[in-house]
Amino acid sequence: MIILFWILAAALAFAILLAAQMRMLVSIVLRRALAAKFGGKHTDTAYRTAIYDAGRAAPDSEHAHYLSAQYPKPVAHLVLARRVALIAPGLLLILVLAGRYALGVI
Repeated sequence: MIILFWILAAALAFAILLAAQMRMLVSIVLRRALAAKFGGKHTDTAYRTAIYDAGRAAPDSEHAHYLSAQYPKPVAHLVLARRVALIAPGLLLILVLAGRYALGVI
């Protein structure tokens, strides 16, 4: 039981770190793609807003529509990384609490 607990804890911690890395790297790549298409620097506020809107229900800006149309797989990876970054810390907390109080492995 102890080994299974630590394997799950390590897998969840790895998922959290991987999701954070994916969010940063995909965001940089997509902002650079927008800068190459529309001009300007990749650090412009409009491009950051487009990355925020990309993958959401109804993107408002032209930039977000462009990303959704031209780069659907990176946008899908960004959405997946967002979901994992929201869900995995809660699962890790539940696992640690269950390991402490229910299983007695900590």
